[in-house]
Amino acid sequence: MTQHAPPAPTTAVVLEIIAGILDVPQVTPDDNFYDVGGSSLQAMRICARLNKDWGVHAAPDALFESDTLGDFAAALVA
Repeated sequence: MTQHAPPAPTTAVVLEIIAGILDVPQVTPDDNFYDVGGSSLQAMRICARLNKDWGVHAAPDALFESDTLGDFAAALVA
């Protein structure tokens, strides 16, 4: 039996995970990680969750270096 990789998460899923980890009602693609209260520990949790749930290798540095959450999500979805 051939094992298929899980589908890439959608931008909405990535934003939902980020909002959940940050414990805020919602985030938008235009939000900046730091402006919505993000910290390095939360970035590691977000990336670990994306890896665990979606098999996506996401590095906290990618989150820190992205201008917006939408940019981060787009890099993962692509």
